[in-house]
Amino acid sequence: MARPKKQHLVQSPDEGLEVLPFGFTVNNTSDPDGLIGDTLVSVVRSEAGEFLCTLRDDFPVCFYGHADVSSTADDVDIYGKVDWSSVVSAGTFVVRCMTAATQTDPTNDLLVGGFLLVKRTTRRARGT
Repeated sequence: MARPKKQHLVQSPDEGLEVLPFGFTVNNTSDPDGLIGDTLVSVVRSEAGEFLCTLRDDFPVCFYGHADVSSTADDVDIYGKVDWSSVVSAGTFVVRCMTAATQTDPTNDLLVGGFLLVKRTTRRARGT
């Protein structure tokens, strides 16, 4: 008799981790002009290579954030960093586009995307 396979899920029906994907399109040196998905309400360019992202929902805990930048032949060394320290207190996080140790504006129309790992709450899991 075959042994039943166990299912290992990252997310549970009520509480656990939730992956929040996000993305936006770079608009030269202005605020981004295309939000991807429904995780974000707005993205504002704070300074060269720095973008303040506002979340649609509140979360009690944020464990991790990651971002990356699509690239062209001119931008092969650009990468994304996420400061997720204000997700719980302000409902925001910062994405920094970097080349080495310098914040840099990506080329127009490049995509910035990533994800946050947050605690799923019973209320949110039930859709209320």
